[in-house]
Amino acid sequence: MDFSALNKKTSDSFAKQRNMLKKLGKGQTLYCEACKGALTLDLKTDQPGKGVVRCAKGCTDILLELG
Repeated sequence: MDFSALNKKTSDSFAKQRNMLKKLGKGQTLYCEACKGALTLDLKTDQPGKGVVRCAKGCTDILLELG
């Protein structure tokens, strides 16, 4: 089996999400690819050690593990 395509896709996805988090952390406004609504970064959730990036409609909903 050749996993190079899967590894490349995974690596690209990780880099894209990392860059998104950097920009949101700096206060830049980013938009959901599906609904074009503004994304928000919430690091003060009720779950300790967790954060979330989401749009108002819920199309984008990324759970973060903070450590």
